[in-house]
Amino acid sequence: MTNIKTNSKTAFGTVRHYIVDPVQADAIKTLTGKLTVNDKDLVALQLLGLSVNGVNYTNQLAIVGV
Repeated sequence: MTNIKTNSKTAFGTVRHYIVDPVQADAIKTLTGKLTVNDKDLVALQLLGLSVNGVNYTNQLAIVGV
């Protein structure tokens, strides 16, 4: 399973995730059309079978009720 590592930064109350690996970042930019990804994008990547930061965002959203 591919693990995607990100660095998160908050700007004006919005959390943005920057992909660390340049090859992965380029591929995800091609898919999303964005330099950064948001929480919904991370969930979509996990639904496609990729691991993101070793955290299961889909379970976290289920706990919150989204």
